[in-house]
Amino acid sequence: MDPRIHRRRVEVRREEGRRRFRVLIGVTAVTAVGLAGWAATGSSLLDLDQMVIEGAVHSGPDDIRFASGLHRGERMLDVDDSVVVRGVGTLPWVQSAMVSKRWPGTVRIRVVERQPVAFTVSQAGNAALVDLSGRILAWVDVPPPGLGALAGLPPAGPPGSTLGAEGTAALAVAVALPAELRARAAGVSPAGGGRGEVDIHLRTDGPDADGIVRLGPPDDLDRKFTAVRAVLAQVDLRNLAVIDVRRPDSPVLTRREVPSKVSTPRVG
Repeated sequence: MDPRIHRRRVEVRREEGRRRFRVLIGVTAVTAVGLAGWAATGSSLLDLDQMVIEGAVHSGPDDIRFASGLHRGERMLDVDDSVVVRGVGTLPWVQSAMVSKRWPGTVRIRVVERQPVAFTVSQAGNAALVDLSGRILAWVDVPPPGLGALAGLPPAGPPGSTLGAEGTAALAVAVALPAELRARAAGVSPAGGGRGEVDIHLRTDGPDADGIVRLGPPDDLDRKFTAVRAVLAQVDLRNLAVIDVRRPDSPVLTRREVPSKVSTPRVG
């Protein structure tokens, strides 16, 4: 056979082999893309199978799962982190939430909970726990020890609501109270007049009625608290009515008038 004809036949067979290989690669690529698209859109392998809740103490895991809006079987690609965070954030105790996905089918929700710093009277007549922002966390029969007591406010609404504006100044003072004054405080309340001023109601020893500390606005609190401590340590507190430290450099103490006993002379 002519060597030229033989070489031509070899080249033709090689070209046919290369064409078949290119077709095979193309078919494989199309199949892979199709499988990937099917997996992303229709495969149960990428459905939500499990929700893991972390950091929840007061918020029940079932409540968090419900608030998240997620349900088993939905596509992982449809999980919107921001929507989940907003939903979980509506729970009274939740301060913040973070969402992460662990493929193929797990969503992890980690929450940071709020901390109670004070309590007030609830609409049910028991104690309403309040956090630093004024949010009502829960209604309880007995508040935890060490919390500031708020007084003179409208009854607190349900968990998840917030204190009204009149409670903001009182809350700031209740949180800032030094331990020795908090131990003597029966409550912190808005002063009359609606000017944002605050009163501290003191427990007094003995049968006398409680005294009142007039703080004025919740500013310059360190100096005002120092003035209150000085008065309490140096003066006789019997018949105490008011300690006015609105001007902390010149505290003023007012006492209640004690009714005097008038003797009636005998007749005859």
